Amino acid sequence: MESKKYFKTLQILRALAFLGIFFFHTTLLPDVFSRWSITVFLMLSGFLNAVHGYGQEIDCSPRASWKNAVRKIRRIYPLHLVMLIIAFGLYAYSVKDAVINSLGERLPIALGKLVSNAFLISDWGPKSGWWYNIFSEYNIVTWYLSLSLLLFLLTPLFLQIMHKLYGSEKAMTSIVTRAILISLLIYAITIVINIMFVNHYKDSSMLYIYESPLSRIGDYLIAMQAGYIYGEKRHLPEHQNTTLSIAIAATASILSIVLIYAGDLKNGTLPASYSWIMNSGFYFTVPTVILIYHLATLENASTYKLNYNKTLNIITKPFLILAALSQYAFLIHVPVISLIHGILRRIGDVNIWLWSLISFVLTMLFSVVVDRCKKR
Repeated sequence: MESKKYFKTLQILRALAFLGIFFFHTTLLPDVFSRWSITVFLMLSGFLNAVHGYGQEIDCSPRASWKNAVRKIRRIYPLHLVMLIIAFGLYAYSVKDAVINSLGERLPIALGKLVSNAFLISDWGPKSGWWYNIFSEYNIVTWYLSLSLLLFLLTPLFLQIMHKLYGSEKAMTSIVTRAILISLLIYAITIVINIMFVNHYKDSSMLYIYESPLSRIGDYLIAMQAGYIYGEKRHLPEHQNTTLSIAIAATASILSIVLIYAGDLKNGTLPASYSWIMNSGFYFTVPTVILIYHLATLENASTYKLNYNKTLNIITKPFLILAALSQYAFLIHVPVISLIHGILRRIGDVNIWLWSLISFVLTMLFSVVVDRCKKR
């Protein structure tokens, strides 16, 4: 069996996406960066799962699907439980007076929320009404892990369907055409779902569009189509057109930057009534999937330059380290940010730059500790 391919180019993109999430949570960056970052994370996951599943015999039985999901989650699940306990402790401390006055009412809800968090089903429930008390998170980023668990459960089924749709006996042009048409269909359905959420939930629709599996699965599936095409084309000579891939990747990067700028509602670029667009596949999916695909095609040329160009190696190495630690840092960073904010508030006014710097350093230190513990 072919070993899993490691893409340095995509790892650098992953690091940039994590920075977007982190500094949004310290309020240094506007919220549009978190939306772009989540789109990148989801599409990287879908793309890589398709690339690594390409050409393999797929068992999509419930038992095999569960094993696939557990295998992908188990490395970070213990850290998830630790951070859940810490986040719950910080939350309980912050509302201790209110809890004391209504313990009987709050305790069942708190326990239900802990259960949904611990079993990573918090993102599977309603995002409004009373049930949102249960299906929400103490460590707010846990929703992404919950969504990922669901997607990993479904991935073997998705791969088997793709094997049937794009079997190797089909012509390459037929495979690409089918993948593009199916991606466009998924794209359109995602937009319709988001519009339905907005029309039904009005001002509270943001959580559905940003977190709901019905909305976010579109990013994942479109990226899987691209990953499957990459699996089919990577051995073809014309797949290695470096100049063309650089031009397309650069264009997709520029388009992403333009869309990020346009999506910053604080600048008044878009009316608030159109804010749902920022959370939908309509906004970020197309440039992101193009960028991921062409960064992957550039991997061999980029790896050579990174290995033999000392200047490039020095510049990119911190991003590769950050990417390797990002799965831990993602779970750690919000409780750390909250804790440091609470400490600084007791001292005096919170300086956003100092708060961000201390939080980032501590997050990375804790991530290094977790990583070393995992390697023992």
